[in-house]
Amino acid sequence: MLKIQFKDRRKPAMWLVDSSIKLGKDSKCDIVINEAHVDAIHCELIVEQSDITLNNLSPNRSVFVNEIPVIKSQKLVAWDVIKLGTAELEIVDPLKERSQPPQSTQSNKTVIRPSISEWMLKANTAPLVGQFFQINNAFTIGRDEKADILVPLSFISRIHAKLVIKKEKLYVEDAGSSNGTFVNDEKVKSCELRNNDELRLDEFSFLVVGPDIAEKSKPRTIVREKKEVLERAKKTTTKTLDKPDVASSKVFLHDIDKHSTGKIYEINRNKNHLSKMLGHHLSTSEKSVSARHVYLNESDLGWEVFNNGASDGLLINGKMQIRAVLQDGDEITVGGTRLKFQSVGDLPLSYFKPGRSKSASSKIIWIIVLVGIFAAIAFTQN
Repeated sequence: MLKIQFKDRRKPAMWLVDSSIKLGKDSKCDIVINEAHVDAIHCELIVEQSDITLNNLSPNRSVFVNEIPVIKSQKLVAWDVIKLGTAELEIVDPLKERSQPPQSTQSNKTVIRPSISEWMLKANTAPLVGQFFQINNAFTIGRDEKADILVPLSFISRIHAKLVIKKEKLYVEDAGSSNGTFVNDEKVKSCELRNNDELRLDEFSFLVVGPDIAEKSKPRTIVREKKEVLERAKKTTTKTLDKPDVASSKVFLHDIDKHSTGKIYEINRNKNHLSKMLGHHLSTSEKSVSARHVYLNESDLGWEVFNNGASDGLLINGKMQIRAVLQDGDEITVGGTRLKFQSVGDLPLSYFKPGRSKSASSKIIWIIVLVGIFAAIAFTQN
């Protein structure tokens, strides 16, 4: 019979006799781990006689077994180490010592072990931000429940992209998605991936984690869409400067925050990093939002704003949103900054209404009161 115990012995060991053992921050869990990077119910152990299976229940954080992230579930054996946040727990068999590596002189038989891929993806975008996903051969990403990496967002196709490992190299292939697959901001049909690449499915971003390849200086294999190839060919055959990415019509953002000066931003480009555009005009509470986290783009649906991981969130008319198509008059809140969206008219309207200060208002009231008092005194004397 096996036991589970903290490696630092902070709590007594527990025999694995119950059919289900939950681990997490919640006080109702069988094993409580009160740490910052542990969810309320983070994972569970399913015990069936001598078989133990670990299931990852957290939608936002990873569980590691022997330093390898567990995507959905994994079988456990004696002396495996489970890591949640910074806490480490060990599966212990009191009747067996730790297994020693076999000596080559004992047997000449070939031992076949399941291969562990060196390739992983780290999610950069909510709701999976910070999670690691180990990549095995023929891996899929999409919003369908059958996908190996489930991304539950409407702009992700059911099966958006496929990953495959060939001769220890990782390749991505777009699976006919609606919004495209990008590698380092370049739209691709298929492409070889390398360590530290950014893989983006529409606006959902992953960091590629893998071995450094000696051939990194050599050009990689990239298959582009026909339209992309034609556009690149045009760029190489013309001597004119690239035209700016101009929008079909201009719109305005009005700073309506009560502490602002009523600044108006005219937008006439197709793609805009909203936080970068606002720059130092952002309130002090908005320092955590980087220039790449909030975007305002013109699309076939109209002007769209979306959050690509801003920690303070994105509010449209007071409601938290990841992505939204804006209408004239909508109110956008990025952290502590309130903005009014104007898409009607060639000239900016006047939304900002500077309020009179309390001190000025109080002075006027006192003047009116004093005038009334003097008038009353003069009337009684007459």
